[in-house]
Amino acid sequence: MLMWMVIFIGFVWMFFFVVDYATAVRLKENMDYMSKYAARYVANFNDQANVNTDADLITNLNNLRNSKIDAVTAANINCVIATVPPQDTNSQSIFIVQGTYLKSFLSNQGANNFTSTTVVYNQTEVAQITCTLSITIN
Repeated sequence: MLMWMVIFIGFVWMFFFVVDYATAVRLKENMDYMSKYAARYVANFNDQANVNTDADLITNLNNLRNSKIDAVTAANINCVIATVPPQDTNSQSIFIVQGTYLKSFLSNQGANNFTSTTVVYNQTEVAQITCTLSITIN
């Protein structure tokens, strides 16, 4: 009887681990989609100094996000335009989405931090722009 209980507990643990791992992978893929979309959007945006407050960008990122990711606001996006060489002439648009998965399914492995970075050619400016979106994952 004890052996069957141990086997049952092992299967239950494996089931929940696989579910949590699949959720983490799905969240990472969603962050990749958000990063790719936002990098292209920023690269084509005419007023890059104010891109973090653009209503269309924020609305579209909220439409792309997974339900486990908190809503995106202008306060979550921080953009920096390079002013020193060589970054001021390399025509890159970099968008970083970073977040911490609050559910610790890998015990004793530290924080479950996810980062997604996309770099595209900046089509409206020669200066490099780096935007970071900080999100909370429930």
